[in-house]
Amino acid sequence: MAEPHTSIAIGAGVGLGTALLGAQVDALALGLVAAIFVSIWMETIDDKIKAGSAALLSAMLAGYGSPFAAAWAASQVPSLAGNADALRLLMAVLIGAGAPTVIPIAAKWLRGRAGQ
Repeated sequence: MAEPHTSIAIGAGVGLGTALLGAQVDALALGLVAAIFVSIWMETIDDKIKAGSAALLSAMLAGYGSPFAAAWAASQVPSLAGNADALRLLMAVLIGAGAPTVIPIAAKWLRGRAGQ
């Protein structure tokens, strides 16, 4: 039963490290939960290493990217600017849920472009 303790320790270390480097902790947590749920359903993620890396990368993107995504969305649709904190958290969920799908597609596309 060492695995759950190791996973918790690694997750706590990554979470603390990114929080100290300026990530939004609440957005980080929401992105992580969304990425875990999406990773469970994906057929391309077939082992624990892929699932863990997809979830952690998605969480980091959500933690760092949600403030910028929320600011961009508020500038595009002014009626969204009223509640910036809720919009930031919504963007964190969207980034966390979308990243496990978008990142492998982008990586495959980039590998194809590099081969041309």
